[in-house]
Amino acid sequence: MSILKQLTGAQRWVVILTGVTLVLAVGNLGKAIVAVQYAVDLPDLSTTAPLSYFAATGGFWGAVFLTCALGLSGFRDWGRWLTLTAVSLYQIHVWINHLLFNVSNRAREAAPRNLILTILLLFVFWGSLNLPPVRSVFDESERRE
Repeated sequence: MSILKQLTGAQRWVVILTGVTLVLAVGNLGKAIVAVQYAVDLPDLSTTAPLSYFAATGGFWGAVFLTCALGLSGFRDWGRWLTLTAVSLYQIHVWINHLLFNVSNRAREAAPRNLILTILLLFVFWGSLNLPPVRSVFDESERRE
């Protein structure tokens, strides 16, 4: 019998959110790697912010989301709270970056779409991780210890 079949519906949803969190981690780590590569290969590249900023923030958020994924995958209550906090702060950070560094018309035209994606991401995480059956998964893991 597969491990997923042994899980409850709420536990399966946490596994899906763990996957989404891992995607956020990998995306940010990828951004850090690309920024470092650009800094090495194209040191005179003109950007709206230093490439070291993008490397540092990508690495930071990548590490944070990896930690969140570990907490979620272990059904740890700290993982739940860290994920809710991280997703919220990450979106604030993304929007600060949009406001400070987006200078093209294309970036401004994408703002409504980006706002919808932000709301959707926050709704998925906050909505689902606060559902009573999902919250009980984390409460139960704390009681088992």
